[in-house]
Amino acid sequence: MRTLQPGKVMGWGGALVLGGLGVQALRLALHKAFSIDEFQYAHAAWLVARGQVPYRDFFEVHFPLVYQVLAPLFRLLGDEPLNVLALRGAMLLPLAGACVAVALLNRREERLAMLLSPVLLLALPPFMRFATEVRPDALAIALFLGALAALSLRPATPARGFAAGALFVAAVWGSQKVLFYGAVVGVALAADLVVRRGRAPALVPAPRAFLAGAFGVLAAVAAYLTVSDAWGAWWQWCFVWASEHQRHYPGFSSSKYLLPVLAEQPWCFTLAALGFAATVRRWWRAGHARWSDSDALLLLAVPATFGSYALQRAPFPYSLLPLLGVLAPFMARGVAEVFRWLRTPKARVAGAVALAGLLAVQAVRLEALLEGGGNARQREVLARIATLTGPEDVVYDNSGGYVSRPHAHFYFYTDAYLRGAEAARLAREIPEALVATGCVLRVDDLRTSGLPPSLRRFLTEHYQPLDGDLSLWGQRYEPPGAGPLEGRFLAVRDGRYFVEPEDVLSRGALFIDGTRVTEPELTLPKGPHAVRYEGPAGAFHLLWLPRDGRRWTPRPGLPPTYSRLF
Repeated sequence: MRTLQPGKVMGWGGALVLGGLGVQALRLALHKAFSIDEFQYAHAAWLVARGQVPYRDFFEVHFPLVYQVLAPLFRLLGDEPLNVLALRGAMLLPLAGACVAVALLNRREERLAMLLSPVLLLALPPFMRFATEVRPDALAIALFLGALAALSLRPATPARGFAAGALFVAAVWGSQKVLFYGAVVGVALAADLVVRRGRAPALVPAPRAFLAGAFGVLAAVAAYLTVSDAWGAWWQWCFVWASEHQRHYPGFSSSKYLLPVLAEQPWCFTLAALGFAATVRRWWRAGHARWSDSDALLLLAVPATFGSYALQRAPFPYSLLPLLGVLAPFMARGVAEVFRWLRTPKARVAGAVALAGLLAVQAVRLEALLEGGGNARQREVLARIATLTGPEDVVYDNSGGYVSRPHAHFYFYTDAYLRGAEAARLAREIPEALVATGCVLRVDDLRTSGLPPSLRRFLTEHYQPLDGDLSLWGQRYEPPGAGPLEGRFLAVRDGRYFVEPEDVLSRGALFIDGTRVTEPELTLPKGPHAVRYEGPAGAFHLLWLPRDGRRWTPRPGLPPTYSRLF
């Protein structure tokens, strides 16, 4: 009777765990609640799909690679707001790439370390929480890890060198944060290129191919900015404005989100520290060869990514993605180091059981990311936006939460600094833009309360609550106890409107522009209209009739649930 070898058991077991975590990643992508920033990035991708250029045509301060790679999905699938789920699904590709990269970074290690690298990466809730989202950071760290992996592969080939250079520059185009942690690694690569000039051994063993890949992507970026005439706008918003934003944003300590992650995941950081220390010891003992050891770049990436997080004025938890990504190979090396200490079969079995227990705990924590109904309510709102409006109907909020509908103003989203720095402009221009573009629907979000008071008053007066999250164009009227009501109604666009409740027409006489209204539904041209009502007191509304043709009743006072910070 054949007996299974321990290595094969470990291999099959690791493959099963990796497959299970992959399924969990898919569940998170499709069912975890959307954060407010994701809607911003998804809307930007939809705009790019429609031929608009970031910075020039709409407000953006992030490098645009994630919008550019996701835009074809909207061209393929159409303008349904729920297609944001397809974008979430597409973000699993860079996640898979990151898994392959961390495994390749441990290719020279024991098989256990190579196998565990993607497992431990996928078992990290603070990583998976954001790596399954529509985010520039998730794409950028996958590309950066891919560049490090391509540089680490031996024997070196021109194809691997070209891929490393292209991935490295693409990572920079994916996120400004890579300008910091990538620059630290880039300086080491540049020094190696200058000092060794391609002579083996070297950190860049195929320098011509590496430079060809890097300059190839740089040329593509330059061509895009030139053809789109966006050089000036790109510099203004991604550097000048971003610098002002970084200096004046109401920041907070880097410990605010880092310490809870350390407290919740002490084992993974302990393993990473152990693996890092073992790698440093082995690297240093290599003598002069240490300066050409590919582990030098991975070791350097740890303080670089930590510095990128800690030096931000507002280091939100998604900024931990780069650090957690480069720590994953060291976590696996830490596990391998522990198993080297466990010399007896019983001790190794106990270690394997302990590792399985830790992974089970992590699986429970991953499942907890779906608590609170996940994105079920958000999917309902997105489906309702599709029912109420068409692809050309303008919608307003401060995050792009409508995803695939036109926005009203250049500043389609705002953050805390912008709402303070541009308060007068927002108060003046947003109401004008809402009327000029015929904006018929607005989505309430976390940023509404921070808008200028006069803008909030305009929104309250001209948009009536369909529920706690959506409001449609319309006005409320409260007739006086004695005498007729004299007022105005602003039709935001040519179209169908209706009177609510309908019985107000039988209880009294409603006149619009001097003509008595006898049917609840009516057609009005865009612009202001005189309203006169003669009848008993009691509130009524004039409301825009949505795309589906169904009349509705305003429901004030319901709590908003759609918009979430994380």
